[in-house]
Amino acid sequence: MITAEEIIKGNLDPIPKYRLMRDVINLNKDNEKLANAKKEVLETKWVNDIVSLQWEDGSWGQFHSMSQFSQSIMTTEQALRRLLILGLDKEDQPIQKAFSYMERYLLREVDLRDYKEKKHDWDLLTRLFVATWMLIIDPSNELAVEIAKNWSKIITYAFSKDSYSHEYYKEAYYEIHKSSKEKYMWRFQNFYVIALLAGYLPSDIESKFLDYIMNSENGIYYIYDSCLKTVPDKFCSKLASKYITACELLSSYSLFPSKCKHFIDWINENISEDGFWDMGQAVKDKIHFPLSNSWRKTIDRKIDCTVRIQALLSKL
Repeated sequence: MITAEEIIKGNLDPIPKYRLMRDVINLNKDNEKLANAKKEVLETKWVNDIVSLQWEDGSWGQFHSMSQFSQSIMTTEQALRRLLILGLDKEDQPIQKAFSYMERYLLREVDLRDYKEKKHDWDLLTRLFVATWMLIIDPSNELAVEIAKNWSKIITYAFSKDSYSHEYYKEAYYEIHKSSKEKYMWRFQNFYVIALLAGYLPSDIESKFLDYIMNSENGIYYIYDSCLKTVPDKFCSKLASKYITACELLSSYSLFPSKCKHFIDWINENISEDGFWDMGQAVKDKIHFPLSNSWRKTIDRKIDCTVRIQALLSKL
């Protein structure tokens, strides 16, 4: 396996260079080289293409889902996910503007532009969606923390027996959310609840929660729809990229490293002979990849794949 120190000696594009320095080599936030690398990131086409589409209010139009009336080519969530992957954080103005918009939503000062789905408790769900992204950006925000604590109470009660109790989940869900029983009950096996709860569950509950998620045949809604205990057949595939996304999500849980040996083995089995990881051209989705300015050169694709995987392994 090629090391981060060896890769950094090459002629890297700004984003993989910065991600490697920040997430793998773990340079101090005040490091001058890191700060200079960040300035280069903010000048890249990938960042500027997204920032140019940001609305004055800090959003990108719709928050969660596109519609035929959408005036932007991406949702606010898609823009945030991509910008964070490109290396931006709460210190950067585009993220600050979006964060302020989301905070105003939780304060009920603005409304989202999304179509309000009638079968769901749409207010409950959108507050979950917004709070999740706020905590990803800034885990200390009190408005979002309160929403996380409520979901934590529900999950803690649902797993308070030896195994998951759907009746307990249902009971706590309606009691804590004060949601109408005429509305569709939102299940917790989805990106939002899982992202929201990292760090909010007691250790014994977290262990049972992770086991349940990882052994479920349904995977994680919005991220990966198969059992996480079974690795994908093909490493060079969109499915493998989605599988890695699911593991990136779960890596925020303190107990995940003790439960993912099968994932680490699979990753190590797929190192190329030259020491890089290469997931192939098919994984270019304009969200997770590319990081480099272009994939015309195979080495740039390999660097991007390797930086992503090494950043995840450094957390495990």
